[in-house]
Amino acid sequence: MTADPRVKESTFEIHNSQAAADEWRRIAGYESVLDEMIGALPTRLRLAKGTPLNEGETVGFTSVTTLDGPLPTPAGVTTRDQVEKLNNGFFARTFTGEHGEQMAACATVIEVPGTGFKKVDAFVLEARDGDLLNAKELGVTPANVLEERDGWWDALTGCLGRDCGGVCLSAALSCPKVNWAAFLICLAGRCGVCVVKCAACATCDCTWWCKWAAGCCDN
Repeated sequence: MTADPRVKESTFEIHNSQAAADEWRRIAGYESVLDEMIGALPTRLRLAKGTPLNEGETVGFTSVTTLDGPLPTPAGVTTRDQVEKLNNGFFARTFTGEHGEQMAACATVIEVPGTGFKKVDAFVLEARDGDLLNAKELGVTPANVLEERDGWWDALTGCLGRDCGGVCLSAALSCPKVNWAAFLICLAGRCGVCVVKCAACATCDCTWWCKWAAGCCDN
């Protein structure tokens, strides 16, 4: 019996604001929902027509996890693509509203390079008065309106507390919550690869080709 492959290497990178913004634009080139989310923000923020968005930093983290051999394909799955590496990315454009709103337009991307295996999730996190841990999660509708949805943020925060140990849980509670950029950068700095893994876990949703590296968050 051949042993299942093991993780050979895992890397993690926190991008500066310019590099994160460049990656956001690249993703928006093939995922139109990212631009649709930004276009829906003024209405959600109740901005007068023509009022520009008050945009802060763009935040981005990525990780690459590599196996020491191909991942076995589950029974019933037909594919010629081999899974030996997983790229995880989380990117957020941050905004401040006129009435105390803290908004983060987010994109998570998990993919096996060189194959057709890819998942992208796009959503907005909305918080008020520094209560980022209890943020509302919003998705954009076909009518380009932001409406509440459930799943991703709860899965992420649950993963941080369950799978990443006391350091990440402590960071989630103690990192500054003046805005999303400050909070997310602090969280990534203290949690490292685990914060990206949990972001990927919430997006992967236990799919066979990504759960080996992202974990299994059943949303």
